Amino acid sequence: MSSDNLQTTARPGQGPILLVVDDDPMVRKILVRGLESLAPAEIIEAEDGQAAQARLLENAVDVVVTDVVMPRMDGLELMKWAQANCPGPLWIILSGLETFDAAIDALHLGAFDYLAKPPEVQRVRVAVRNALDQIELVRDRQRLYAELAESAEQLAEKVEQLEEANRVLEDQAAVIQADLDRAEIIQRALLPQAPPRVSGWCMDTLYRPGSSVGGDFYDAILLDRDHLALVIADAAGHGVAAAMISVLFKTRLHPMGQGGEILGPAQVLQDLNHTLFQTLSAPGTFITAAYVLINLRQGLAQFASAGHTPCVWTSPGGEVRLLQRTGPALGLDAAADYTQSELTIEPGDRLLLYTDGVTDGGAESPDVEQLGQAMCADTAHAELLGPLYESARHGVTGDRDDITLLLLERAEGDSRFDDTPTREQRAETQFSEMQPHLRLGARSGHAFLSISGAATWLCSQSLLDAARDLLRQHGRLTIDLADCENLDSTCLGTLHELVTEHSDVVLLQRVPEKIRRLFDELSMCKVMEHISKSSEDLPDDMQALLSDAVAPDQQGKRILRAHETLAALSEGNREQFAAVVESLRADLARKGQDDDRSGNASGL
Repeated sequence: MSSDNLQTTARPGQGPILLVVDDDPMVRKILVRGLESLAPAEIIEAEDGQAAQARLLENAVDVVVTDVVMPRMDGLELMKWAQANCPGPLWIILSGLETFDAAIDALHLGAFDYLAKPPEVQRVRVAVRNALDQIELVRDRQRLYAELAESAEQLAEKVEQLEEANRVLEDQAAVIQADLDRAEIIQRALLPQAPPRVSGWCMDTLYRPGSSVGGDFYDAILLDRDHLALVIADAAGHGVAAAMISVLFKTRLHPMGQGGEILGPAQVLQDLNHTLFQTLSAPGTFITAAYVLINLRQGLAQFASAGHTPCVWTSPGGEVRLLQRTGPALGLDAAADYTQSELTIEPGDRLLLYTDGVTDGGAESPDVEQLGQAMCADTAHAELLGPLYESARHGVTGDRDDITLLLLERAEGDSRFDDTPTREQRAETQFSEMQPHLRLGARSGHAFLSISGAATWLCSQSLLDAARDLLRQHGRLTIDLADCENLDSTCLGTLHELVTEHSDVVLLQRVPEKIRRLFDELSMCKVMEHISKSSEDLPDDMQALLSDAVAPDQQGKRILRAHETLAALSEGNREQFAAVVESLRADLARKGQDDDRSGNASGL
């Protein structure tokens, strides 16, 4: 919905009216409680699209926060109906990855914002506040138009005010657009369109997101005739949330100083870390990056790395050197310090920058040593990256991580940037996104449970129930996380409960580094103690476990219990989850009181 066509409904002197539409009562309660801090005049709830129609006709709603998938009438149908019957509100769409296409359709219909499910209250609150700011700005502009019509003598002054209001609207729209995770813009905005032409040097890239959007980023920036900057970055996770972090990284990357001077790699990362630490406040949110500044005439390269995978330098004689990190990942520590190293790139030398999706994919993914061997082989630079990508993705059965490779060689040759997946690769991505999150199997009195993809609170109860059943049947359980992309806080708390409850008979294996970092950040020492140093092959007959439907009150108890578990582990956790625990306890207490009153009434 463009700002020109927006019919504002905000009322001077009153708070806004917000409508929350979701068929899950627990989600509605969490959202309503989170939005109360905005001091609205009223927050209205609706359990589906049809119920929301009546609310919209009865109330002058300013902002609608709605799920996509709901019974009777889904969010997309509701939005289409509202455009014809009550076009005033701004719309914020909540959607899981499985309904990402529907969310994109909603954005094309004019939705103000799109957020991934399960919703993070802070992100929803920011989105609603931005929508209310947008309404207020439009109202200001409409008021200016009215004043211009009333007084022709003040036309020049009012036009200037109108232009200023337009500039404010455009600036805010640009910031919002930079932070939105719209798939059609992510691919176009983040990646360079063509390699720079540099005599005596050539480069190739290959970029493949794990899903429709990705959290990897790369660039090759010709700063002047003599200096080339290479940058590669990998946001925590992949998909929508990681893409948002990559957008922030892109917009905050400044290789030049305010005076036009070229900054060294350590300074560039230092500035990025300072900015991103102030912006990225959610736990487990960070981005790794490597930055290389090359003097093209001398071949002198300065290198710095913020927690990134080792970059690989090779010479024609077979020498291999790993360029290790020179500081922590960006966004974790405001006081982090970054250093830089130097190397000389001679004619025939190669430098490979890559993300961890290359080495941490499947069992057949190349390790760092194999990457060095491949670069030392007598293979043309244009033929190197394709085989490395095929090796990285071969045998991956769960959600695949983003894969990015950037190869620089000091030699004459054509350069090529490849960030367009083939039809087969898109089909592979769609298939991997449909893979089940939980699989289980057993052999010889030993049970196995694997978690793949991004596991959320929706499967936490099924995870706990399945693990307990397996332990009752087989006595021993190994939880495999090789294909696990992320665990939300409810799943993390549930996992800690399970390990603590059965500490003698539960082990974890093949835990990705990003998941280990989550364990460490949340002080989950008990879980880390139960990570096996070795691993066992999973049974051949592993079966998918579909999450059973869980009653809202039971789901609420599970979420509360998981967060109480995490909050008890450290003072930082207690402060982080205090609001969630307090809100869930209050909601469940009210639900219990309602049930008691209902039972007493039935007995009279």
